[in-house]
Amino acid sequence: MQKHDSLQVLFIRHAETDYNDIADRDPSDGELTAKGEQQCIELGEKLKDLPIDAYITSSLLRSFKTAVGVCNAKPEKPLLLIAPELVECGCTPGYYGCSEEYLQRYYKNTRMCPKLFGTEIYEFGCEAFEDNVARADKVISYIKDNFTFGNRVAVFSHHGFLEYLIPVALGVKPHVFRFSLDNTSITVVDFCRDGNAVLSCVNK
Repeated sequence: MQKHDSLQVLFIRHAETDYNDIADRDPSDGELTAKGEQQCIELGEKLKDLPIDAYITSSLLRSFKTAVGVCNAKPEKPLLLIAPELVECGCTPGYYGCSEEYLQRYYKNTRMCPKLFGTEIYEFGCEAFEDNVARADKVISYIKDNFTFGNRVAVFSHHGFLEYLIPVALGVKPHVFRFSLDNTSITVVDFCRDGNAVLSCVNK
């Protein structure tokens, strides 16, 4: 992945999660296990020398902490963008993850993305197939509109939503084929100059 002439997106699943200690968050917003915390450190070591131009994460804590593991391994401590549109499918209706202020407890150089649906408040579904396709389409459009060939973007999300996000990036209908994505796995899609989207690696 060192050389590329494409807009390259790394789709990364969060680390191992425990839902028994939710603390002050919604029941859908699980905490990492001790193994998950170690996975974040190992993922950071794996990617520390790879040039990445932007980091975008779900606002659920397990995804955010996974992204922080990568950002902390970078000497420049890059900006981490929070996109609630990346939350897992089937979250509690009306729950869009942690606030910017809450997440800054774990990583200071973070801020919310623009609301991708253009509304003043977050209003989108996480359960119906059509809602998840619309979310995925908004995320991919945001990446294509804000980055260009030669850029590399890391996107941290969740297994269920990545099963929408990756196919939409490839221009195929979600669930025609299914992914089995391990914790902290990386799946790469290259948007090429000829208009094609190429699945470069899956679940690495």
